[in-house]
Amino acid sequence: MHNVWQVARRELGAIFVQPIAYIFGVVIVALTGYIFASELFFQASQPGALPLDVQSVMGLYTFLYLFAMPALTMRLLSEEQRSGTMELLMTLPIRDGEVVLGKFLAGFIFYLVTTALTLVFPVILFVFGNPDPGPIWTAYLGAILYGAALLGIGILASALSENQMVAFILALGMTLVLYLLTIPAQSFALGDTAVTILNELSLANHQDNFFRGLIVAKDVVYFVAVTAVSLFAATRVLESRRWR
Repeated sequence: MHNVWQVARRELGAIFVQPIAYIFGVVIVALTGYIFASELFFQASQPGALPLDVQSVMGLYTFLYLFAMPALTMRLLSEEQRSGTMELLMTLPIRDGEVVLGKFLAGFIFYLVTTALTLVFPVILFVFGNPDPGPIWTAYLGAILYGAALLGIGILASALSENQMVAFILALGMTLVLYLLTIPAQSFALGDTAVTILNELSLANHQDNFFRGLIVAKDVVYFVAVTAVSLFAATRVLESRRWR
């Protein structure tokens, strides 16, 4: 665990030095804040409107990370491989899995920081209203699990290529495919088995229950599995490079 934290601390220093991290964080929080403020003003001007919640805002937040996460993860391992520092890491008494977990931990901490900034939205609701806390916290739990899955996929893509743009395209492609799997399931005349498989593999489908205030075991298992499989695959990719 010490090695994992050392890698994570080193990577966090690099992340928070890069202006792209602040740009993405500010832009995403600003956009979600704009949507939240717009809905808040609409509700104030329409007394009969439905009570305001944060589910739609968090839905936008997680959707934006479909594009932001590949950009944030594209350099995590590809830059190490391109610059040659990966070879240096491999000569140290540190395992490939610890490198991958350290990179994941750093990215996850950054994601948690940006997610924490959105907590101002439920705070406003609790101060000026009486919202149901259940759906709010399940939405945040879903957003955290979802972000971990996207981060795992991004790290896998970064391990597959030394080129950052290639890693970005790979990560974006994989996440979009998983996110949009419900479209062919709903649009084409497929068999029940095929529809079930596509729905069960869809990121969006498993995220919806959290935004409805439901914690379903299979949804939690799905996100944990996507994260774990992605990190395991990234580790194996690094191990294969060690023996080249």
